[in-house]
Amino acid sequence: MLNKSPLVSIAIITYNQKAYLRECIESCLLQSYSNIEIIVADDCSTDGSQEMLIEYKNKFPDKFILKLATSNKGITTNSNSAHFACSGKYIAWLGGDDLMFKDKILNQVNFMESNDECSICYHDLLVFDSDTERDMYNFSEINKPREGYANIAFKYGTFNGASSSMVRRSDTPLQGFNELIPVASDWLYWIETLMSKNGKICYIDKVLGKYRRHSKNITNENNKIKQNTLDHLNTCNIILAKNPNFISEFKSIISQNYFSMRKSLNYIDAIVLALKISVKIKYLIAFFVYLITFRKVKL
Repeated sequence: MLNKSPLVSIAIITYNQKAYLRECIESCLLQSYSNIEIIVADDCSTDGSQEMLIEYKNKFPDKFILKLATSNKGITTNSNSAHFACSGKYIAWLGGDDLMFKDKILNQVNFMESNDECSICYHDLLVFDSDTERDMYNFSEINKPREGYANIAFKYGTFNGASSSMVRRSDTPLQGFNELIPVASDWLYWIETLMSKNGKICYIDKVLGKYRRHSKNITNENNKIKQNTLDHLNTCNIILAKNPNFISEFKSIISQNYFSMRKSLNYIDAIVLALKISVKIKYLIAFFVYLITFRKVKL
């Protein structure tokens, strides 16, 4: 058990999620760890979310800090509204449609307090279908858990679910989320947090929350390069400029990005670019399957 109870800021990022937001907030209020503040950054929702949040603030005036935008600013700016409102020793990030199990914060604080070199800790998540409430799979089954320093987070991308991540606030970047990255700014935020004091990202092998899957967060394939991909490429350039020693990790992640764009760009050209940077079996398989099927099958 803890000898002390440091303040934890639960930072909730939301936009037009009223249908799920109440359940999310209630999961925070039911935490077994009591020394929390709940910061909710709402990006000018039009579904009644802000009115509901004001009701919570009136009911729990000492527990809630609301950042209610009067115009839509976008994901990164809204994330910074939450980030800079946090005053806890630790920040636990949460999407407005996701859920915490009751011992989540307690487990993570115990871990962080016992591991001074840990700048970020994360845990497994239960992924469930929003429409049917059916449990689908554990996040770790799709994203292999990894631990290490900034080079690991750079090389393998966002293997930590955002809603499972707790950060040591003193290690976070001074500018918060980089607003040059308008959508997928969390990856750069994690890496810069680790680079700040050469801290580690650590994994707690427990399912301590639920991640909701629904039509708004399931990626639909099309022939356009998505902003997420552009953000990832820009993040690679920003990190390499700050740390040229990450060149091997840079090559690995750039290669993965080119491969991920194969259905948006010329299929062969994208795979060839990926192979020129890093030869991987799955790239070769995709290349040869496409050729032997007379360019009909795109893996």
